[in-house]
Amino acid sequence: MAVQAMTFALTWWVFIPLSILLYGLCALAWRDTRDGRTWLRRGLMVTGVLLLGLTPAHQTPVAERETNAEYFFIVDLTGSMAAQDYDGTEERLEGVRADIADIVDTNPGARYSIIAFSSTATEQLPLTTDARAVRSWVDAARRESTNYSAGSSLNRPRDALRDALERARDNNPQNVRIALFFTDGENTENTDIDYGSVADLVDAGYVFGYGTEDGAPMLRSFWGEEDAGVYITDPETGEDAISRIDPENLRTLAEQLGLDYVHRTQPGGAGALVADIPTEIIAGDGRRTTETPILWPIGLLLTGLVAWELWYLTPLIGSMRRTR
Repeated sequence: MAVQAMTFALTWWVFIPLSILLYGLCALAWRDTRDGRTWLRRGLMVTGVLLLGLTPAHQTPVAERETNAEYFFIVDLTGSMAAQDYDGTEERLEGVRADIADIVDTNPGARYSIIAFSSTATEQLPLTTDARAVRSWVDAARRESTNYSAGSSLNRPRDALRDALERARDNNPQNVRIALFFTDGENTENTDIDYGSVADLVDAGYVFGYGTEDGAPMLRSFWGEEDAGVYITDPETGEDAISRIDPENLRTLAEQLGLDYVHRTQPGGAGALVADIPTEIIAGDGRRTTETPILWPIGLLLTGLVAWELWYLTPLIGSMRRTR
């Protein structure tokens, strides 16, 4: 296998002063004794010990057994995700459930994280390889309670997403971070979408949009349970409130993050879209490196020098005993 790079364990700020000290001692001893051969040998022994401390190693590529992809699912759980205009008259959240399940099934072996937002935004599931945990969360996910809704804001999950991405980058910088938004794009707070602080942390992904421009009414929700047949009303008209997809907001979000926007209208295909993201290319050659220490040549050198030193010292020790 070809050598990719050479690494050393001992830092230079330790190696250089230590070398100066040890070689200085050898030079002083040589000056006192003028025994050049002996102190040359001992200087070479110092060199061998220092080289062992450096622990030279060469890096060789090792193929990954698992994908290097990290998927961050950002899921909208606001009341508008109950609008019944997905795949006919299904709720938008049902489309999110189907797409996340499809993505996980089509892209096994990755790491997954879930960030949900409604009135607040929280990391519901830290990065994990447990696909069953993702499916369990998706099956159990419920919209916010209508009575405690604080409106929709696409900026709401930004800080939680940035924090999760930064941790992932620091822990595994070689991995590919993929952001996947699932939302209808409603932004009732009327604030400018701002994901400039997140864009550099995202390698790839999609913004999946749900709903229609005609819109649909939304079932009320109370502590995660829907009121059958009871819809959210518009306080100004007293009629059923209508939620509409906002493709302009969704495209703006996608552009700021450097992602593609995809309008989702029926189940199927989301997993294949994500599978097409070239994670191997994004990460270079998709490989990690392992370091193999190169110690045996140094060990042979030291063995020979120690044998030479013993051969030199043995007669001296014998003569010292005879003189006693």
